[in-house]
Amino acid sequence: MQMHVSVISSFLLLSVLAGVSHAQTYPAKPVRFISPFPPGGPTDLLARPVGAKLQEALGQPFIIDYKSGASGTIGADHVAKSPPDGYTLLVITGSFNTAPSAQASLPYDTLKDFTGVSPLARGHIVLVANPRIPATNLKALVALAKAQPGKLNYASSGAGGIVHLGMELFKQAAGVNMVHVPYKGVTPGLQDVIGGYVDLMFIGASPSIAHIKAGKVRALAVASPQRSAAFPDTPTIAELGYAKFEIGSNYGIMAPVAMPRTIVSRINGALEKILAHPDIKKSYASFGVEPWWDTSERYTAWIAEDVARWAAVAKAINYQPGY
Repeated sequence: MQMHVSVISSFLLLSVLAGVSHAQTYPAKPVRFISPFPPGGPTDLLARPVGAKLQEALGQPFIIDYKSGASGTIGADHVAKSPPDGYTLLVITGSFNTAPSAQASLPYDTLKDFTGVSPLARGHIVLVANPRIPATNLKALVALAKAQPGKLNYASSGAGGIVHLGMELFKQAAGVNMVHVPYKGVTPGLQDVIGGYVDLMFIGASPSIAHIKAGKVRALAVASPQRSAAFPDTPTIAELGYAKFEIGSNYGIMAPVAMPRTIVSRINGALEKILAHPDIKKSYASFGVEPWWDTSERYTAWIAEDVARWAAVAKAINYQPGY
């Protein structure tokens, strides 16, 4: 019996040492950040400067690989089915958390097939409209939508994403009817709002700031609990009479669930320092977001809570997958 215990103890010690050795040598080759949306969107803007800092800290390139489509689920599925060796990571937006309740089926399990590595940032979501729309504020927009039911349309980064469900929630709160026009990512949707092909959309502050300041789109209201420092004169939707309305943007890094905890900890520890770096704070502020770091355990738990929150929203608006 004593020999049996000794053998088990030796095996456990070797396993621990192997894990430590793996973490010490990681990364031994370039790491891919899978962006589930096209270039130019928030995942691109936020992951790129962090990737550069991770290369400085860990000695290997962290490159962005775009696998967009299906509201981010194509990229997520790719990572879920990748080897859990730390060389394929997923950059997520809030749409990752809405997918389980917003899509009829997923090729992966959001809560069982991934582990949270670390959040990256959180920020504001703003309602923007083409300047040619005869509504300069939210009250006027609601009046216009009520006067012409079904005439106004809105873009989203994909059916079932956070900005789609958020707009459906607002439509219910305001008692208006507007038509959904889904796109394969934030950037093409925003471009069509700028071009006047679509009337308005909810969008994260980061990809919209420059266009708002240039007058290409008009900011009508902020959907987050507080006003954005990027456009402090734009009121929140809650301020304008919809007290319980709130959606915000969040971004983070996920990994296949079986990735060794030693590697998760190595990346998370590097990100703790990187997200506190003045360069990253300045870069993120220019995108209208603030760095957000947390432990892997707390972030994974937060993901589960947010998935449940959006499931409740989908139920409240009687959302039908694919709509």
